[in-house]
Amino acid sequence: MIWNSWVLGLIIGQVATTAINAIAFANALRIVLNWDTTSMSPMQLEMEHRSELIAAIISWSMLFQAFSLIVFEITARSLAPFIPGAMCTVGILEAQPLGWPVLFLKMAAIYFYGWWIVLNYLDNQVEGFPLTMLKSWYLIMLFPLILTDLLLQIAFFTGLDPAIITSCCGVVFEVEGEGFGSSVASLSPKLTMVGLLGLIMVLLLMSLLVRRRITPSRCIAYAFGSAAGVVLGIAGSIAFVGPYVYMMPALHCPFIFLDREHYNYGYLVYLPLFAASFFGMTLGILEAVERRYQSLVIVSHNLKLRYVQWSGLFWLAFLVSAYAPVIQFWIVTQGKADLFQVGY
Repeated sequence: MIWNSWVLGLIIGQVATTAINAIAFANALRIVLNWDTTSMSPMQLEMEHRSELIAAIISWSMLFQAFSLIVFEITARSLAPFIPGAMCTVGILEAQPLGWPVLFLKMAAIYFYGWWIVLNYLDNQVEGFPLTMLKSWYLIMLFPLILTDLLLQIAFFTGLDPAIITSCCGVVFEVEGEGFGSSVASLSPKLTMVGLLGLIMVLLLMSLLVRRRITPSRCIAYAFGSAAGVVLGIAGSIAFVGPYVYMMPALHCPFIFLDREHYNYGYLVYLPLFAASFFGMTLGILEAVERRYQSLVIVSHNLKLRYVQWSGLFWLAFLVSAYAPVIQFWIVTQGKADLFQVGY
C-alpha cells in the first residue's frame, strides 16, 4: 500500500462525487417510478424542481469524473519513485493487475460522462423536461460505472507493493516484443503516419460537408470516423509521436512526454484528440435523440453545427501537435535522416 497527497486527494474527490451521484441515483429511481408530466400533484412539482437542482450538481460532478483521468495519470506518475523498476506511469500500471483496467475504464467513461452533460444541456433548452426520463435511466446505468471506477482505484492503490519489481515502458512498449503494448509500438511509423494523416484529412473534409448540409448519414459516418480517429490517434502517439518528441526511436512510451521534462507536450496531443473524438461522436448521439424527441430537433441541429465545428478545429489542433515533432526533425536534419533508421 502506497499513499501520498495525490492518492488521498484523488480518492477523497472520487468518494465525494460518488456520494453525490448516489443521491442522484436514488432521485433517478424515484423519477422513473413516479414521473408524470400531465400531473400537477405536489410530488410531481417537487420532483421537477428537485431534478433541476440535482442535474446542475451532477453536471459538475461528471466534469470532475472526466477530469479525474488526468489526475489519475499524474497520481500514478507521482508514485514511480516508490516502486522498483518504475520510471514513469507505465511502471506503476504494470505493478498491479488493476492498473491498466482502471486506466482504460476511465478513458472510456469520459465519453459517457460527457454525453450525460450534453443530454442535460439539451433538456434545459426546451420546456416540458422531455429528456428527464432518459437522463434518469442513463444516470441509473452510469452509477454502477462510477462506483466501479472508485472501487477499482481503491483496490489498485492499496494493492501496490513497494517490494515488487515492476516493468517499465522500455519493456512494455518494446518493438518486436511480447504483449499488446509491443504490438502497437511495432507498427510501421511511416504507415501509421500516412494512415493517421489520411484519416484526419477525411474527417476535416467531412466536418466541412456536415456544416454545409447536415444529414443523418453524414452525422453517423462522422461519428464512426471520430471513434476510429481516437483509436488510431493513440496508436500513432505510441508508434511515432512519442519517439519524435524524445528523439529516441526505441522509446515508444505514451506517458513520458506528459511530464515537465518535455514541457508537458503530451497534453497538446491528447487533449485535442479526446476533445475532437468526443464532439465528433456526439453527433451520432444527437442524431439518435432527434429521431425520438421531435421537440428537440431545432436545438439539436444547432448543437450539431457547433460540435462539428469544434471537432474539426480540435482535429486540426491534434494534427499540428502530432506532426510538429516530425516536421521539426526533418527541418533540423534537412530531410537527410530517418529517426527510425538503424544507426542514426
